[in-house]
Amino acid sequence: MTVSRRSLLLAGGAAALGAGLPRASVAVSGETPLRRDVATLIDPATGAWDPALHWYAKAVGWMKRQPVDRWDSWLFQAYTHGKPEAAPDDPPEWRQCPHGSPLFLPWHRWYVLRFERIVRRVIVEEFGRDDQAAWALPYWNYAHLGPDGDPGGSAGSRRVPLAFRQPYLPAAHGDAPEPNPLHLPSGDPAGRCLRDDEAMGWDIVAPDRAMAEPAFGPDEEGTDPRAGFSATLELYPHGLVHDAVGGLLGAVPTAAQDPLFWLHHANVDRLWAAWLARPGHTLPEGQHWPGERPDHTGGTGRLPYLLRDEYGRRHLLTGPVFAFPDDAYRYDSLTDGTGTGAAPAAVLMAQPPRGGSPVADSAGGVRLGDRQVVLPLEPVDALAGTSLADALDGDRRVVLTLDGVAADHPPCETFAVFLGGDTADTDTSGPAFVGHPVFFGAAARPGHGAAGDGRSFHFDVTGNLAALRAAGSASGRDVPAVRIVPGRGAVHEAAAPRIGAVRLTVV
Repeated sequence: MTVSRRSLLLAGGAAALGAGLPRASVAVSGETPLRRDVATLIDPATGAWDPALHWYAKAVGWMKRQPVDRWDSWLFQAYTHGKPEAAPDDPPEWRQCPHGSPLFLPWHRWYVLRFERIVRRVIVEEFGRDDQAAWALPYWNYAHLGPDGDPGGSAGSRRVPLAFRQPYLPAAHGDAPEPNPLHLPSGDPAGRCLRDDEAMGWDIVAPDRAMAEPAFGPDEEGTDPRAGFSATLELYPHGLVHDAVGGLLGAVPTAAQDPLFWLHHANVDRLWAAWLARPGHTLPEGQHWPGERPDHTGGTGRLPYLLRDEYGRRHLLTGPVFAFPDDAYRYDSLTDGTGTGAAPAAVLMAQPPRGGSPVADSAGGVRLGDRQVVLPLEPVDALAGTSLADALDGDRRVVLTLDGVAADHPPCETFAVFLGGDTADTDTSGPAFVGHPVFFGAAARPGHGAAGDGRSFHFDVTGNLAALRAAGSASGRDVPAVRIVPGRGAVHEAAAPRIGAVRLTVV
């Protein structure tokens, strides 16, 4: 099927979406829907589910029973994000998520909103629940901290939410057990790799690296090398949570098939709202939706960004990128789970270092597995140590680059990168910690998300090296080794995660 923006408009099959929403899409109760933390929707004493959670599960079950070509079916909505295999007769909505793009946050905001309103219609009209006319999608607040602010005391928030771990819906009045549509097998690459009894590490879910970014995107003048809020949030924690949960959620083409996907992205959207609510944070001006989106369809045509609403009507994403209705939904908190304010020392960079001097590099790539890997870096010449020391004492920067980050399958694992050869130092709050390579979108799967030559990550590690020198852990002149430490120690056997090359550059 070859479909273009022009053919859709000429056929009258799509309306513009961007400046606002048709009034019929607004909750009929007149109340702005409230998105709440999913952890608050189960009674800790009785285990009873809040109606919002119960009816989400029932709606998901209904959607899973619909034929795939129906706009409000589970797979139609999931395939709008990504689809493992393209087919000539695929609808034009499928396979359009813009990862690695400035459109990542606004596109997912519209996508999740459209999904939320589809679910609300199913609850109200298919199940006759008029009392849920302001139903809203919950969010997964995995970075929640207790009153003392200690991540060690909030591990429960970093587990798959309880309602998604229970194989059956809570029985009412002695009813027979009913399978839970939110549940997937745990410890299973076909479901979720993260086991029900496991919690993600704080370093996986912490949003501080993104929340510390002063600007939404990279500096267009090129004077500030920082990646900006959007690109940083897309990786940390968004991409890392995809990697850590794994299974369906671990690959772009299948991620939206996991009912947990939608709560994860509601939280990512909430973090964006929280960042924007802080003083001095603004959005870029003058950006408009492009007429065509990147071709993820295997050559079936250049298509616009478009989504279906709750009644199956097509809407093109047009006009200003950041135009969005103020009354579409609200969150119960823009402060809880939005970080501690302590960002890692290393800063994610927007682009490879330009005009720099190579200092050291690895002799080749490295295959990652269940055990820590120490990767020595070879100085490019006898002056490497002097270059490092001069950078730390002057106004130059030291950049660590990871090239060729790829895998044959989502690895069901995360990997932390450290500087220095001390294998006992795995403290992700310490100065040796750099960051994580993210495999979500880098694993070779058919279609959208194929690995190719892999991804590259660039970190300004000047602050790390200076702190290590001040602590007496490094001289500042010796080229440090790079260590890669697995999180769970349970890499998917078919994944073959790898890094093609590692290098240090002074810029």
